[in-house]
Amino acid sequence: MKNIPRRFFKLTGITAALAIIASGCGTVPGSSVKRIPAGYVGLKVELYGENRGVQNATISTGKVWYNGYTEEIVVFPDHVQYYILTASTEEGSPVDESISFGVGGTTVNADVSLSYFFNTQKIKDFYGKYLKDPEQFKATLVRSETRNCFNQSATGLKPEEIVGNKQAQLLKDVQTCLNNKFGAVGVTFDSVGFVSKPRFDESIEAQITARFQAEQQAVAAKAQLEVAEAESKRKIAEARGEAEASRIKASTVSPLTIRLRELELQEEMIKKWDGILPTYLGGTAPFPSFDPNAGHSLPSASTAKK
Repeated sequence: MKNIPRRFFKLTGITAALAIIASGCGTVPGSSVKRIPAGYVGLKVELYGENRGVQNATISTGKVWYNGYTEEIVVFPDHVQYYILTASTEEGSPVDESISFGVGGTTVNADVSLSYFFNTQKIKDFYGKYLKDPEQFKATLVRSETRNCFNQSATGLKPEEIVGNKQAQLLKDVQTCLNNKFGAVGVTFDSVGFVSKPRFDESIEAQITARFQAEQQAVAAKAQLEVAEAESKRKIAEARGEAEASRIKASTVSPLTIRLRELELQEEMIKKWDGILPTYLGGTAPFPSFDPNAGHSLPSASTAKK
């Protein structure tokens, strides 16, 4: 009889302890819940036991119950991610994350923008290889591999080409490089770009500026030369045209053309005549002929006296 109260109190204490644990951890000791928001998927990871590792199936939007002691839920975005690697502490990270790489024996520093997305059908392969969640991936691998791809893609380029006609090809090569590194595990880089003009050493900047100014002056001089040449060709063509017109006009002169011109001149003389015949010492002169080919001539003074 003396042992009964002792057993009773012992069982009561165990029951109370289990109730406290259950109230703090959920219905089942160790059970936890995680909410996966819209636009994301979850990946369940077994931490212990024979089946430890990434599970095959992804978890869609909603609440997920799991064993907080032996399991972990890693959440991945199902939409495009944007990442800006910049020297500014007011944009992106509070620390300098700009990318520096070598070009033509000098160093270039640049602010770079990236956009990429995860293929949710391959996040098991991604996590199994890198054991990193999206934030850890961005903070480590993305930046380091972006720098490596810039160093690799800029080989053989000159500093002025980075800000000139080779810039687009450089960015495309970096994008291809990143996709080659991460495409197999479901990460696709959609775009790579410069946020602002890449930064060089002051002496290199001065050389690039001087070269660009010389190129602009050469372009302007060439344009002026082309305008002068075009004007000269226009004048030559115009002179040739006038000469050709004169030649054609001269080659088409015929007796009929000459006679027509004579009649035109005769008509002009008639219009100008005042109707008064000239007078001579022998009397009135004959009616004048307006024919320029007529052989008539004015009478001489001796004839007029007779």
